[in-house]
Amino acid sequence: AKDSWTERLQANSEIKDLRKELRNKDDEIKSLRIEKVSLETEVFGCKQEIESLERNYDELERDYSELETSKAQNSEAEIQLQALTTEHTAMTAQLNATCADLEEIKTRAKADLQAKEDSWRGRESELLFEMSVLKSRAGKIVQDDAVDGTGGDDDEDDPAILKARIEERDRRISELEEQLQSGEQLRRALHNRIQELRGNIRVYV
Repeated sequence: AKDSWTERLQANSEIKDLRKELRNKDDEIKSLRIEKVSLETEVFGCKQEIESLERNYDELERDYSELETSKAQNSEAEIQLQALTTEHTAMTAQLNATCADLEEIKTRAKADLQAKEDSWRGRESELLFEMSVLKSRAGKIVQDDAVDGTGGDDDEDDPAILKARIEERDRRISELEEQLQSGEQLRRALHNRIQELRGNIRVYV
Protein backbone atom coordinates (compact mmCIF):
# COMPACT_ATOMS: atom_id res chain seq x y z
CA ALA A 1 0.00 0.00 0.00
CA LYS A 2 2.85 2.31 0.78
CA ASP A 3 4.43 1.68 -2.57
CA SER A 4 1.14 2.37 -4.28
CA TRP A 5 0.74 5.67 -2.44
CA THR A 6 4.27 6.64 -3.34
CA GLU A 7 3.68 5.81 -6.97
CA ARG A 8 0.49 7.84 -6.91
CA LEU A 9 2.28 10.88 -5.42
CA GLN A 10 5.03 10.51 -7.92
CA ALA A 11 2.48 10.28 -10.75
CA ASN A 12 0.70 13.42 -9.49
CA SER A 13 3.99 15.27 -9.32
CA GLU A 14 4.82 14.24 -12.85
CA ILE A 15 1.36 15.33 -13.98
CA LYS A 16 1.85 18.71 -12.36
CA ASP A 17 5.22 19.04 -14.02
CA LEU A 18 3.75 18.07 -17.37
CA ARG A 19 0.89 20.54 -16.97
CA LYS A 20 3.36 23.25 -16.04
CA GLU A 21 5.50 22.35 -19.02
CA LEU A 22 2.36 22.35 -21.19
CA ARG A 23 1.44 25.83 -19.98
CA ASN A 24 4.96 26.97 -20.70
CA LYS A 25 4.72 25.51 -24.19
CA ASP A 26 1.36 27.22 -24.70
CA ASP A 27 2.87 30.48 -23.59
CA GLU A 28 5.79 29.86 -25.91
CA ILE A 29 3.40 29.07 -28.77
CA LYS A 30 1.45 32.29 -28.08
CA SER A 31 4.69 34.23 -28.01
CA LEU A 32 5.76 32.61 -31.27
CA ARG A 33 2.38 33.45 -32.82
CA ILE A 34 2.73 37.05 -31.72
CA GLU A 35 6.26 37.10 -33.11
CA LYS A 36 4.95 35.51 -36.31
CA VAL A 37 2.31 38.21 -36.68
CA SER A 38 4.93 40.85 -36.02
CA LEU A 39 7.25 39.27 -38.58
CA GLU A 40 4.43 39.01 -41.11
CA THR A 41 3.62 42.67 -40.55
CA GLU A 42 7.28 43.55 -40.96
CA VAL A 43 7.51 41.40 -44.09
CA PHE A 44 4.42 43.11 -45.51
CA GLY A 45 5.97 46.52 -44.78
CA CYS A 46 9.20 45.40 -46.44
CA LYS A 47 7.26 44.23 -49.49
CA GLN A 48 5.50 47.59 -49.75
CA GLU A 49 8.82 49.39 -49.37
CA ILE A 50 10.36 47.19 -52.06
CA GLU A 51 7.44 47.93 -54.39
CA SER A 52 7.81 51.65 -53.69
CA LEU A 53 11.56 51.43 -54.35
CA GLU A 54 10.87 49.58 -57.60
CA ARG A 55 8.43 52.30 -58.67
CA ASN A 56 10.98 54.96 -57.76
CA TYR A 57 13.60 53.06 -59.70
CA ASP A 58 11.35 52.94 -62.78
CA GLU A 59 10.70 56.69 -62.48
CA LEU A 60 14.40 57.39 -62.09
CA GLU A 61 15.12 55.23 -65.09
CA ARG A 62 12.58 57.17 -67.18
CA ASP A 63 13.99 60.47 -65.92
CA TYR A 64 17.49 59.32 -66.82
CA SER A 65 16.35 58.29 -70.29
CA GLU A 66 14.63 61.66 -70.78
CA LEU A 67 17.75 63.41 -69.51
CA GLU A 68 19.92 61.53 -72.00
CA THR A 69 17.49 62.41 -74.80
CA SER A 70 17.48 66.04 -73.68
CA LYS A 71 21.29 66.06 -73.64
CA ALA A 72 21.36 64.70 -77.18
CA GLN A 73 18.83 67.31 -78.29
CA ASN A 74 20.78 70.08 -76.56
CA SER A 75 23.96 68.92 -78.21
CA GLU A 76 22.25 68.95 -81.61
CA ALA A 77 20.77 72.39 -80.85
CA GLU A 78 24.22 73.69 -79.90
CA ILE A 79 25.62 72.40 -83.19
CA GLN A 80 22.78 74.06 -85.11
CA LEU A 81 23.26 77.28 -83.14
CA GLN A 82 26.97 77.27 -83.91
CA ALA A 83 26.23 76.70 -87.60
CA LEU A 84 23.65 79.52 -87.59
CA THR A 85 26.12 81.80 -85.81
CA THR A 86 28.78 81.07 -88.42
CA GLU A 87 26.25 81.63 -91.21
CA HIS A 88 25.08 84.87 -89.59
CA THR A 89 28.68 86.09 -89.32
CA ALA A 90 29.31 85.28 -92.97
CA MET A 91 26.07 86.96 -94.05
CA THR A 92 26.91 90.03 -91.96
CA ALA A 93 30.33 90.26 -93.56
CA GLN A 94 28.80 89.81 -97.01
CA LEU A 95 26.15 92.43 -96.26
CA ASN A 96 28.79 94.88 -95.04
CA ALA A 97 30.83 94.26 -98.18
CA THR A 98 27.72 94.74 -100.34
CA CYS A 99 26.86 97.96 -98.52
CA ALA A 100 30.40 99.20 -99.05
CA ASP A 101 30.22 98.31 -102.76
CA LEU A 102 26.85 100.01 -103.08
CA GLU A 103 28.14 103.08 -101.28
CA GLU A 104 31.09 103.19 -103.66
CA ILE A 105 28.76 102.74 -106.65
CA LYS A 106 26.50 105.45 -105.27
CA THR A 107 29.39 107.88 -104.84
CA ARG A 108 30.80 107.07 -108.29
CA ALA A 109 27.39 107.28 -109.96
CA LYS A 110 26.62 110.54 -108.18
CA ALA A 111 29.91 112.02 -109.36
CA ASP A 112 29.30 110.77 -112.92
CA LEU A 113 25.78 112.14 -112.88
CA GLN A 114 26.98 115.49 -111.59
CA ALA A 115 29.66 115.63 -114.28
CA LYS A 116 27.19 114.69 -117.01
CA GLU A 117 24.64 117.19 -115.69
CA ASP A 118 27.26 119.93 -115.72
CA SER A 119 28.36 118.90 -119.20
CA TRP A 120 24.80 118.79 -120.55
CA ARG A 121 23.93 122.10 -118.93
CA GLY A 122 26.94 123.69 -120.56
CA ARG A 123 26.08 122.04 -123.85
CA GLU A 124 22.47 123.13 -123.45
CA SER A 125 23.56 126.73 -122.95
CA GLU A 126 25.79 126.51 -126.02
CA LEU A 127 23.00 124.99 -128.11
CA LEU A 128 20.46 127.56 -126.96
CA PHE A 129 22.90 130.34 -127.75
CA GLU A 130 23.71 128.84 -131.16
CA MET A 131 20.00 128.38 -131.89
CA SER A 132 19.35 131.98 -130.93
CA VAL A 133 22.14 133.18 -133.20
CA LEU A 134 20.96 131.03 -136.11
CA LYS A 135 17.37 132.20 -135.71
CA SER A 136 18.51 135.80 -135.52
CA ARG A 137 20.61 135.38 -138.66
CA ALA A 138 17.81 133.62 -140.48
CA GLY A 139 15.37 136.42 -139.58
CA LYS A 140 17.89 139.06 -140.72
CA ILE A 141 18.40 137.29 -144.03
CA VAL A 142 14.65 137.19 -144.63
CA GLN A 143 14.36 140.89 -143.81
CA ASP A 144 17.29 141.79 -146.10
CA ASP A 145 15.78 139.71 -148.85
CA ALA A 146 12.46 141.51 -148.48
CA VAL A 147 14.11 144.96 -148.51
CA ASP A 148 16.57 144.28 -151.33
CA GLY A 149 14.48 143.57 -154.44
CA THR A 150 17.24 144.19 -157.00
CA GLY A 151 18.78 140.82 -156.63
CA GLY A 152 22.16 141.73 -158.27
CA ASP A 153 24.55 139.37 -159.96
CA ASP A 154 26.10 138.05 -156.69
CA ASP A 155 25.11 134.43 -155.94
CA GLU A 156 24.95 135.21 -152.22
CA ASP A 157 22.01 137.58 -152.90
CA ASP A 158 20.17 134.95 -154.92
CA PRO A 159 16.83 134.23 -153.15
CA ALA A 160 17.14 130.52 -153.93
CA ILE A 161 20.57 130.39 -152.28
CA LEU A 162 19.36 132.40 -149.34
CA LYS A 163 16.34 130.12 -149.00
CA ALA A 164 18.58 127.06 -149.14
CA ARG A 165 20.77 128.56 -146.44
CA ILE A 166 17.73 129.31 -144.32
CA GLU A 167 16.51 125.73 -144.77
CA GLU A 168 19.97 124.46 -143.88
CA ARG A 169 19.98 126.60 -140.77
CA ASP A 170 16.46 125.41 -139.87
CA ARG A 171 17.62 121.80 -140.32
CA ARG A 172 20.64 122.52 -138.16
CA ILE A 173 18.39 124.09 -135.51
CA SER A 174 16.14 121.00 -135.62
CA GLU A 175 19.19 118.74 -135.20
CA LEU A 176 20.38 120.82 -132.27
CA GLU A 177 16.93 120.64 -130.69
CA GLU A 178 16.92 116.86 -131.14
CA GLN A 179 20.37 116.64 -129.60
CA LEU A 180 19.18 118.80 -126.74
CA GLN A 181 16.13 116.57 -126.24
CA SER A 182 18.29 113.42 -126.37
CA GLY A 183 20.63 114.94 -123.81
CA GLU A 184 17.70 115.74 -121.54
CA GLN A 185 16.41 112.16 -121.87
CA LEU A 186 19.84 110.78 -121.04
CA ARG A 187 20.07 113.08 -118.04
CA ARG A 188 16.68 111.88 -116.80
CA ALA A 189 17.67 108.22 -117.33
CA LEU A 190 20.85 108.74 -115.34
CA HIS A 191 18.90 110.54 -112.63
CA ASN A 192 16.40 107.64 -112.43
CA ARG A 193 19.27 105.15 -112.26
CA ILE A 194 20.79 107.04 -109.35
CA GLN A 195 17.43 107.05 -107.55
CA GLU A 196 17.14 103.29 -108.11
CA LEU A 197 20.63 102.72 -106.69
CA ARG A 198 19.75 104.83 -103.66
CA GLY A 199 16.62 102.77 -103.10
CA ASN A 200 18.63 99.52 -103.32
CA ILE A 201 21.13 100.85 -100.81
CA ARG A 202 18.33 101.71 -98.36
CA VAL A 203 16.89 98.20 -98.76
CA TYR A 204 20.25 96.52 -98.04
CA VAL A 205 20.99 98.77 -95.10
